[in-house]
Amino acid sequence: MSIILDQEMKEKLDRRVIAISEKISDLGFELEEDMKELVEMRDDIAELILTSKLKKIDYFVEKEGNGVGFYLGDLQVTFFVEYGEDEEGPYYEATAEILEG
Repeated sequence: MSIILDQEMKEKLDRRVIAISEKISDLGFELEEDMKELVEMRDDIAELILTSKLKKIDYFVEKEGNGVGFYLGDLQVTFFVEYGEDEEGPYYEATAEILEG
């Protein structure tokens, strides 16, 4: 199922994704592009971001798994980040894990 967003709703979603990304950045992780990809792939998460109060979202850092995440409705969204370096320089790879309940 795909939700259809008008331009105003797309802009609201983008502002909210940026706000969540800024909170995650405050915890030491730069994941704005990964957040944007997540809401493009998961309509349910996009809808929850649009309908939830941003002040009610709780954030956490998972030190053992080098992850960061937040609780959104009945979902726990965690990004596990792996760092590396190649001939082009340092990079990171983020994997999102979504748990219900």
